[in-house]
Amino acid sequence: MSAAKYLVYATILSTFVLIVWGAYLTAGNWGGACGTGSSSAVSSDWPYCNGTLAIPNPYNSSSYGAFVEYVHRTLSVIVGVILVAAIVAVSRMKQRPSAAYRALLLSFVLLLVQIGLGNIVVNSDLDAAITALHLANATALFGVMVVSGVLIRQHEQRGSY
Repeated sequence: MSAAKYLVYATILSTFVLIVWGAYLTAGNWGGACGTGSSSAVSSDWPYCNGTLAIPNPYNSSSYGAFVEYVHRTLSVIVGVILVAAIVAVSRMKQRPSAAYRALLLSFVLLLVQIGLGNIVVNSDLDAAITALHLANATALFGVMVVSGVLIRQHEQRGSY
């Protein structure tokens, strides 16, 4: 069993956690808690959360929403790093599983779209239609990652790694 397969699985799992946390963020209406949106293409406060890189205090009711959004941003970065590591690991396999590799590349494109949509969600003051599009893209991203996991598993079961 290759490390690439486990990285793909870690990407799937971390993406699921990110989506669930994003649902929690949305349900609490905390999407703008790390600073207000801006009219420019980039959120006025990114990568800061209310002007600082410090983790907001989750035990203070006035900063709990910022903490939830901060965790969501951090999970997004973690998913991105694991996905890039998975892409590199799969690309370096001796007999690269081309279908799984292509699915991972598509996942990366969808992740970039997802990051852009997240920025638009914050800058639109959490517009419901844009938030729904953000969730729809997250669902597609997760689905493509699951497909890549199935494809790499099939590739390894055939013994061609």
